[in-house]
Amino acid sequence: MFSLLALLFVSGCGQQQQKQQQQQQTTAETTTVAETTTVAPTPVSLEGDWKAVDFRDTVERTFLIYYDDADSRLKVTEAFQDIVPTLKITGTDVTYSYSADMNKYIDFYAEQNKDEYPTKEEATAILLGVREKKFGSFKHQTGTFDNNTKVLTATLNDGVLNENAKTIVFPEVPNIFGVLPLYINSTDVPITYHYELNGDILTIYAEKTFEETGAHLVYPMKFKKV
Repeated sequence: MFSLLALLFVSGCGQQQQKQQQQQQTTAETTTVAETTTVAPTPVSLEGDWKAVDFRDTVERTFLIYYDDADSRLKVTEAFQDIVPTLKITGTDVTYSYSADMNKYIDFYAEQNKDEYPTKEEATAILLGVREKKFGSFKHQTGTFDNNTKVLTATLNDGVLNENAKTIVFPEVPNIFGVLPLYINSTDVPITYHYELNGDILTIYAEKTFEETGAHLVYPMKFKKV
């Protein structure tokens, strides 16, 4: 009798231990799944105002080909890294706008062209003349320049949102100062930006592939809902 009771006791302990191990394994698996499963943030409405974030990354990508030497790319990037473009979306209408302090870029331009324009004043006059001519050629962009503060305020109108295609099409290329397009050039118009919406972060990007070399370039801009 004693041997039988001992056998039943040992068997019961074994079963209990096995159940505990199974429970621990199940708990561990559940925890692992919970840790590895990422819940996508709920997208916000596209309607409203959006403010650029991480704009330095956009500038660096844009000027990677625009300027051949690293020193120029660095100086232009630093000149424009504090600019914060905005998007305003109303229904299917999209407006791109920005305010830019151009003092650092004017200094860069004068230094880069000092052999051709000996004084900063002369270089500045040439650059501002190019800006004025460029804005005069735009049909969808307007800009005002303060000659005292050297701050430019500009707007690109008539962008069109297509939520089915997930695109924003601009009739002219978004730019800075009218002479620095946020794309490989200013002539590929209208220009289509595809977009991705992740929570309250809207990323728009234009792409270009060169058939001769196979190079594929992506020009992104990232915005956060205001």
